[in-house]
Amino acid sequence: MIASLRGRLRRRLEDRVVVESSGVGYEVFLPPVVWRALADIPAGNGAESGEVSLVIYYHVSQAQPKPLLIGFRQEIEREFFEKLITVQDVGPLVAARALVHPIGEIADAIARGDEAALRRLPGIGLQKSRNIVAALQGKVAKFALMPKVTEPSSPPAAQEDLREMVREVLVKQLGHRPGEAERMITEAFARKPKIETPEELFDEIYRGGKS
Repeated sequence: MIASLRGRLRRRLEDRVVVESSGVGYEVFLPPVVWRALADIPAGNGAESGEVSLVIYYHVSQAQPKPLLIGFRQEIEREFFEKLITVQDVGPLVAARALVHPIGEIADAIARGDEAALRRLPGIGLQKSRNIVAALQGKVAKFALMPKVTEPSSPPAAQEDLREMVREVLVKQLGHRPGEAERMITEAFARKPKIETPEELFDEIYRGGKS
């Protein structure tokens, strides 16, 4: 089992990264709040790539036979995540994708029984929010004491990295022309300037195409 990982950041994907350690590339899924925190670390195959150190949650099951690595910056983030996945119908990917705000902010909503705030998290609907409050309301005080200040939006350099990554997927994987891809990205940011993750950007491009 892999509990932690330190290595060079070789590649950023839509919701995960590839970290090379001792010559092996590990694909690690990152919750949005973690992805944003690492947005300024350069990725690449050369010496310019940055080093990252992640605490890992390793998941494999009969339903998920392919090992899944989920990365966090601190042990306490993984500890909160492990409490969250004890809730009925909240699996590892659902829990990881829901972590779009600082842990302290989400834990505070649970401690207060604020189901409406929880329902605004991706993938957490009415029943899941009720299950989370019922299971964890009296068990997250420690996590609610973590900083609740929302992290600032990515700086221009990080935003450009985000644009470049999404542009590459649109062109090389989805077959769009470079000019068309650039237009879709620019229009998405014009509609929603505070986009911070590839998932949010793809979602806004998709929504814009439906309007």
